[in-house]
Amino acid sequence: MRRFLNLIQNLCNHVVRWLRRSPQLWAYAMLVALAMVALAQAGGYHMAYVPPPPDDPLATFGMEWAPDRSLVPEVATYLLSYLRLFALLAGIIYHIRIIQVYPNLGAMIRPTWWMCGYLAAVVLGSMLFAQWETRVTSVSGEEFSGLASVAHLLMMIGLVLAPPVAMTYYASCKIMERYVLRSFLQPLVFCLVAFFTLWVVMDLLDNMQNFQDSKIGTTDMLMYYLRLGPTIFVTVAPITLLLSTLYVLGRMSRTNELISMLGTGKSMLQVLRPIYLVGGFMAFLSMASNYQWAPTAAGDMEQLLAESEGGKNKDARIRGLMYRNNEAHRTWFVGTVPRDLTPPNKLRRVEVRQEDGNGNLVESWWGNAFWWPGSRTWTMYVGAHATYKDGKLVGMRPLATEGINFGREDLPATIDETPWMLMSGALTPDFLGVPELLSYLSANKNQPAEKLSPYWTHFFYRFALPWQCLVVVLFAAPLSVVFSRRGLVGGMTSAVLFFFVMLFFDNLFLNLGKTQHLPAVVAVWLPHVLLSTVGILLFAMRSQNRELPKLSLKSLLAR
Repeated sequence: MRRFLNLIQNLCNHVVRWLRRSPQLWAYAMLVALAMVALAQAGGYHMAYVPPPPDDPLATFGMEWAPDRSLVPEVATYLLSYLRLFALLAGIIYHIRIIQVYPNLGAMIRPTWWMCGYLAAVVLGSMLFAQWETRVTSVSGEEFSGLASVAHLLMMIGLVLAPPVAMTYYASCKIMERYVLRSFLQPLVFCLVAFFTLWVVMDLLDNMQNFQDSKIGTTDMLMYYLRLGPTIFVTVAPITLLLSTLYVLGRMSRTNELISMLGTGKSMLQVLRPIYLVGGFMAFLSMASNYQWAPTAAGDMEQLLAESEGGKNKDARIRGLMYRNNEAHRTWFVGTVPRDLTPPNKLRRVEVRQEDGNGNLVESWWGNAFWWPGSRTWTMYVGAHATYKDGKLVGMRPLATEGINFGREDLPATIDETPWMLMSGALTPDFLGVPELLSYLSANKNQPAEKLSPYWTHFFYRFALPWQCLVVVLFAAPLSVVFSRRGLVGGMTSAVLFFFVMLFFDNLFLNLGKTQHLPAVVAVWLPHVLLSTVGILLFAMRSQNRELPKLSLKSLLAR
């Protein structure tokens, strides 16, 4: 085994040396990549990504909806297929160039900008087409927010461009700033890996029996934990920053490195600037994760168990659904909502009750229902229609037939609910991203305020929660900058106490917002604003070399 590993290592060393001795190899590799794209185009590579033509049964019932077959999706699919193929080949070329110029950071920045800029363009095109296609072919009637889509695009582009921005910043740093940055990143990466590993191990031990009972394979388990990555990151990022800040600044204080840095004429802000920038960058990463990935990944366990072999709800998205439209005096009861809402799948065991303004039942329908996105109307199958007078049944008949072998009848056009509106009543705000929350609030704007308050609170919470990363650094950094061993212990203890106070107030005010005791935007932002203010005041006192206020039981009793 050792001989085999040595052979692999020697082979890799020879390849690296050959790449470094061939400075123009990346240019030849670019020509080869372009030739491969041309050959792929000649072979019809894009045909594998062209959507199939609509099935004939869609037109059988007078259905006008079908996936768009105009020139726009065909051109977009054609271009994106080759842009993605070239991105894969360009990645190989990029790594060849990086190996050639390593460790010259200045020479690595330009190819990184080119590579990430191209990837940003591919991501932008792919997401724009995916959002357009989702709006055109939506079979649930979901209302999409343009502002949420734009914000999602900007965040994804920011994530793709983050590596060259970080490299450019590091290249512009002075020696002392690089030293502080490296000293901070080492424990930060270690803590992130440690907390990620601990989370996965604990979750695996807790759910191993469920995986085995549902016969979930290793690949599905791996994909589950990969999807859970954003949720883990949002959760562990604040405590990771806290421990890293306490460790690095505590060590620098103990070894008098901070005193030496300040003695060179640097201000406290200049010394701590790399740590604050990392905290802000982690807040951005957390916001991008918490925008949609982290909330939706929290419900992946139930979906994985349902879709796996042996799951009871393999073909059902929701079971036992009720939706009340107070404005139209209409109530829906749905037994099963399928995962796929395209034909021939229908909502099963549906009952629609229409009441008058006094709450008396006027008419009702039973059967299996399907919603046509083209005309935005409902059709009921294999059921009955009942009429009432003064709340009492006066007539019942089976659904009308139209020369086909089962009963079918279109519901009145005044019944304007969509599948998304019906399903939204069963959605939990804790597991909804920003686009889904906005869609819910738009579809249910006529619902009572007490029902919408949890969704508004979680909407603002999606943006407020990530800033815990920066808040932690704001109050932990000045408490860790001390000039005596005794002060170091007290500062670290105070920072840890502040962290737990932040978690307590965060959950407390979140529930106050959900129960309408406070406005939603105030409830989620108030703890962050208060603790940020405390952190800024502590930093101002530390910058002026003033003693930080000390809280002790003795001083409190003396007052």
